[in-house]
Amino acid sequence: MWIAEIELTNFKSYISQKFTFPKPTEGKNLILIGGMNGYGKTTLLEALYLCLYGKDAMPHLARAGLDFTKKGRGYPSFLERALNGRALEMRRDNMSVKVGILSGSKEGFSISRRWFFDKQGNWNGEEDTRLIRISPGSYGQTMGEERLPEILDNHFVPAHIAPFFFFDGEEVKKLADQNRIEQIKMGMEGLLGVVLLRGVQKRLERYQNSIRQRNQVIGVDEQKYQELARKLERDERELSGLKAKKEDLDHDLEGDKTRRQDLTGRILALGGGGGDIASAKEIIEEQGRLKVEIGECEKGMEEVLADKLPFHLVHKNFTISLKKQLNQEIARRRWDARKESMAPDKERFVIAFFNTIEPPINPPLENAQEGAVRTRIDAAWESLFYPMPPDCASIILHDYLADEKRETLLQMMADLIIGSEDIRTLIARKESLEHQLNELNKRLTKIEGIDRDGTLAELNKDLIALNATIDQQERSRGDLERQIRALQASIDQDRATYNHMRELIIKASPAKSNIVKAERVHKLIEELVPCLYSLKTRQLGEAMTRAYKSLAHKTQIARIEIDDSGASHLLAGDGEEIRLDRSAGENQLFATALLAGLAEVSGQGAPLVVDTPLARLDSAHRHNILKFWIGRKDRQVILLSQDEEIDAEMFSTFRDSVCKTWLLEHSELGRGIGKTVAKEDRYFTIEKGK
Repeated sequence: MWIAEIELTNFKSYISQKFTFPKPTEGKNLILIGGMNGYGKTTLLEALYLCLYGKDAMPHLARAGLDFTKKGRGYPSFLERALNGRALEMRRDNMSVKVGILSGSKEGFSISRRWFFDKQGNWNGEEDTRLIRISPGSYGQTMGEERLPEILDNHFVPAHIAPFFFFDGEEVKKLADQNRIEQIKMGMEGLLGVVLLRGVQKRLERYQNSIRQRNQVIGVDEQKYQELARKLERDERELSGLKAKKEDLDHDLEGDKTRRQDLTGRILALGGGGGDIASAKEIIEEQGRLKVEIGECEKGMEEVLADKLPFHLVHKNFTISLKKQLNQEIARRRWDARKESMAPDKERFVIAFFNTIEPPINPPLENAQEGAVRTRIDAAWESLFYPMPPDCASIILHDYLADEKRETLLQMMADLIIGSEDIRTLIARKESLEHQLNELNKRLTKIEGIDRDGTLAELNKDLIALNATIDQQERSRGDLERQIRALQASIDQDRATYNHMRELIIKASPAKSNIVKAERVHKLIEELVPCLYSLKTRQLGEAMTRAYKSLAHKTQIARIEIDDSGASHLLAGDGEEIRLDRSAGENQLFATALLAGLAEVSGQGAPLVVDTPLARLDSAHRHNILKFWIGRKDRQVILLSQDEEIDAEMFSTFRDSVCKTWLLEHSELGRGIGKTVAKEDRYFTIEKGK
């Protein structure tokens, strides 16, 4: 299947335009539609959704990046804004989109929708949908429009998985910044038709209630049961509304944060900002701080030059000799101090020796003998201290220094040591500080010039206002989250009570076979939904692994696994989980791999239509993604690109895969109304045959 044509009449900037696309063949499956921002690329994607799915597209548009489902932006409002601004002036009260889908040269379907408006441009609720079966040898067989969902489900792309094939690449990149578990769960629910099953559950509940009311099943408080059913319905509507408000707020908050980033960038470009320096006043304060640091640095250099450097001019041998003498004198003084401290012990020893009477000395010592003993004791005592250890000075040269001053002098000499690297470091730091000061002087001069014309002041004013708006949005978001949690808890509690009462109803009247059957189906769906995930998670993980490996620079990821909760795990070859920093490029690669995996697991061979496909990616990633998308040669790939995404150089790289090009040209008609005309076989500076 491929899209053979898209025709738009009075649809936004297209007054009357028909696009035709050939069948992918002989390796040529890429179609490029080039256009600058605001020229009508996204309009084609919106037209495709509205023509194929009508109102049924609305719940799925956010996942495709086409978020016009906000309050006040529903189906009627969007149609009214889509009507070309000059249509009513030209007495044209309708707008239409036609899409032709072929599976063979002359076999397929044509789908068209036409919407009608009153004289004020309001949609009157009238919509004409036509489905025509195309077959060889016939002019086309008109089929009932009620067959359209069946035809799309069986032969093309069902609405709930359309975002896997038709999406805005720029917006999908933003979705990639969000929680990956939610991305996967949303994708799996679309793939498995969980939304459809939930809808069946709701219809079964309404059916049970209608049967119960008609047959007056007893066994519970009827009034309470009915009130609880109505309360659940009201609360679920309210919960849905709160979630929609939160989604709108998240979208607005994301946009405002992007605006703040852009505004900050402009302020920085003009010389403002720069870390903590946001104004001329703060720059002056920063200059003062730098001057103080420069002064301290200069003081340090003066200390080196005045206090330390002169000592390095003294002969090295003298310094070594002085340190050696001082250390020896310190050792000598410690030795002498030890000897002096032990002198009283010697005297006590001598007295005790001669006064001891046991054992007696016979005959008693004479005076001459006692003197000889004393002399020997003195000699023995002196032998304890002489000769002195080799590290003691034999002569005290610096007897003018107190004992503690010698150690102070040695410490001071150690502190005086300074290497060439220390001096170079001081010089380099001073030069760095002076460079910073010079840059601040330049910025201050620039800001003062900007401040005079009020540019920077106005930007700062806008930034302050935007910060206040973002703060309020974040507070509102927190309030909504609390309301959602509280209401969800209430619904869960009421739902449990409601289910219990329903079981009592069924038990009280088992004869009501239709209620029993409906309850069985209801319970089956309740049990089936969790089981569905495990059926596809492994298959999805394998498909994502193949896609991611084709897209990413990094090769350490061996496989991606998806568990039943929807959590993704990037695993190395040894099975260990790898945690990578989520850069913007890697987030977009992950989202692209997810969409590719979901598309593969869905089993659909539908075309791929991507608006702004390669925005904000580096050249290597652009090449990888484009190569991946066109890798399946039988799949039609339609890319709606800006000139900087797929430029002349990249076009030449993939020229052999291109089967058709269109270039969008835009002209202003006045009063904010524009006109887009598509030129066939043109793509920016590249024309057919060149």
